[in-house]
Order: sequence, then C-alpha cells, then structure tokens
Amino acid sequence: MKDPSPLDCLKCPALCCRMAGYVEVSPSDVTKLSRFLGISARAFEAKHIVHVTRAGRKRIKAGYETCQFLGSDRRCTVYPARPADCRGYFCWEQNDPTVYEYARFVQTPVRRLRAEEAAEE
Repeated sequence: MKDPSPLDCLKCPALCCRMAGYVEVSPSDVTKLSRFLGISARAFEAKHIVHVTRAGRKRIKAGYETCQFLGSDRRCTVYPARPADCRGYFCWEQNDPTVYEYARFVQTPVRRLRAEEAAEE
C-alpha cells in the first residue's frame, strides 16, 4: 500500500467496527464501560463479553462481526468510554490495509479514483 493518509472517520460506514477484527478489553476498560453504562463490572461482563481467550483476555467484539456498540447511525454508542483497542485504532496505520482501502474507496469520488488508476499505468 502506498503512503496512506488519514481519512475522515465521519464519512466512513464504520468499517473498523464491522471488519477490523477483535476488540479486547482490559480490566480498566471494563470498569470505564460499566460505569458509562450504569451497571456493575460483573453485569457488564455477563452481558457484553463475547469471548475469553485461553490466556484470559476478554473480548467485546469477535472477528469480523459488527461491534455490539455500533449504533444504527454508524456511531459508537459508548464513544466516551470506548476501550483502548478502539481509541488506538486508525485504519491507515494498520499492517493489513483492507479496512483502509475500503474506507478510501467509500470516501473518494469515482472520478478521482479513475484518475489515480490511470496515473499508475
């Protein structure tokens, strides 16, 4: 992938929340999320942890499933309390360019994409 540049996350159909893989939560993430939702940490884990790894890591999003906290407006419903995995994720800084390329395609006018492809030939 060529030198990727940042994209406008608000123009994206939340591809990171749909296809970017797992989201693990630390104990501090669980505390922050449970407080934000107004429930106990134990209640949060019972309701929202979708997988626990053999190493004991807890996940709220599995693989390529859509995140349970993605709202119908394509925005994060727990954004102020989102986990560290989400806070640190930028599609243009990932080793796997798939999400970035999809997001770039969604955000780039077709005319510009065609011009870029022609320039590469």
